Amino acid sequence: MKINMLIIGLLLISVFFTDDAKAQTQKRSKIFYLSDTSVNFDGLVEKFRGKIIYIDIWATWCSPCRQELRNAKSVKGFEQFASKNDVVILYICCDKTGGQWKQFINANELAGYHILANNKLDKDFHTTFSSVQKRKGMLKRSFYIPRHMIVDRDGAVADTTAASQCSKLLYTQINRLLNETARN
Repeated sequence: MKINMLIIGLLLISVFFTDDAKAQTQKRSKIFYLSDTSVNFDGLVEKFRGKIIYIDIWATWCSPCRQELRNAKSVKGFEQFASKNDVVILYICCDKTGGQWKQFINANELAGYHILANNKLDKDFHTTFSSVQKRKGMLKRSFYIPRHMIVDRDGAVADTTAASQCSKLLYTQINRLLNETARN
């Protein structure tokens, strides 16, 4: 009788731990890693055609980027808003290697799609989306991070300098696109 009670107790404990593990897995299941190492910016955007895409370009070595992404209240709030409105969150990390990349994403539970910038993405950033500035008497192209962009449902870049997830202005920018789509 005591052995049966012990076995039942162990079974109940294992069920609780299994449910806890499932809950943790489900919590992290909103993180998706893209592994296409040959895609350029247009090809990446094409994967989400028909949806509004919020793009957050960052790097683990960029202190302002990390600070923005660690603002859990703002990031989680925007994640809920995006999910409710069928907006894709796409994080593009500019690290040269993926050593700390996934570690940072998992530690901060950054739900959305994630990709490491490859040579084609990097080239697109520095040609298509860079600004020309005069430095030391010479004109130079520069691409700064953190950088945020919004792409509309047709795949056109609607804003190359969108607000961060920490800004209420971002909600206004995306709501404008959502309302335009609803009218059409």
